[in-house]
Amino acid sequence: MSVKSLGGIRSLVDRYDTYVIDLWGTLHNGIVAYPGAIEALTRLKAAGKQITLLSNVPRRLQSAVELLEGFGIRPEMYDVMMTSGESVYRSLRDRPNDWYRKLSGACWHLGNPRDRRLFDGMELDLREEPDGAGFCVATGAKMNEERLEDYRKDLDRGLALGLPMICANPDIVVPVGDMLAICAGAFAEYYEGKGGDVCWHGKPHAPIYKELFAELEATGGGSIDPVRTLAIGDGLYTDVAGAAAAGIPSALLVGGVHRPELKINWRGKPDCKTLAALIDNADAKPNHVLRRFAW
Repeated sequence: MSVKSLGGIRSLVDRYDTYVIDLWGTLHNGIVAYPGAIEALTRLKAAGKQITLLSNVPRRLQSAVELLEGFGIRPEMYDVMMTSGESVYRSLRDRPNDWYRKLSGACWHLGNPRDRRLFDGMELDLREEPDGAGFCVATGAKMNEERLEDYRKDLDRGLALGLPMICANPDIVVPVGDMLAICAGAFAEYYEGKGGDVCWHGKPHAPIYKELFAELEATGGGSIDPVRTLAIGDGLYTDVAGAAAAGIPSALLVGGVHRPELKINWRGKPDCKTLAALIDNADAKPNHVLRRFAW
C-alpha cells in the first residue's frame, strides 16, 4: 500500500473531537518532551478538543502526572489520563474477577525498585525473587541496558512454581533517549509462550480503553463518538492494534519504537517502501501516519 506521512496534526484537527494520546515515543522519550509536542497539546485544547492520555507506563496516575510535569506537560493541557499501572493497582485493590480473587501469598515484583510506588497503600509482602511468592507483578527491567536473557532464569523459576503473572506494561520495548529499553511485555510474552498464566493490563487490550472512557465520562466529558475519536501513538502492535480493537481510528507516529527499522532520514521522514511493508504486515492498519506529534 502507498503511505503518506504527515508532518503534524493540523490537517486532522477538524475531523476529530477526542484524542487518545500515547506518552512514551509520542509526547516524550523518557528524558525530554519531543519538539512541538507541548505546542500541539496547547493548540488542541485551544481548539476545544478533548485530550485523553493513555499509557502503558507501570505507574499510578499521580506518579505519571508528576513525570509529565517534569517534561513541561502540565495537567491543564489534558482532560484525563489512564495508565496500565493504575489499572493494575485498582485490580489488586478491588479484586474485580475470579482471576484476581484467586491470587494469594507474597508478590514477586519483577522490575525496578522505583516502580514499587505502584503498591503504595497495599499490605503486600513484596519479594525480589519468585521463591516464596504466590504471584508475580512484572513492571519492566531494573536497568535500561538489560535484555530478556538477563531474566530468563527467574522467569523459568516462576514458571516452574506455577506463579500467575500480572503484566503492568504490555510494551516490548520503549524509547529512552536514543535507545530502546526492554519492557514488561517482553517478559510476559516469554512467560505466556511457555504456558504461564498472564493477565495483561494496557494497550492493545480492550479493558484499558473502557477504563479511560469511563474516567472521561466521570469527569464530565460524556460519551465519546468513536468516529470522531483518534488514537495517536508510536506502536503498531499496541496503539494502532488497541485503537482497532476499541473501534476508533488511529495515527501511527514513525519516530518512536519503530524508528530503527523505518530508516528515518535527517528530515524525520521514513523510507516509504519500508513503512508500507511494515503496515502491510500488521493485522491492524493506521488511518494516518505522522512523522511526529506536532502541530
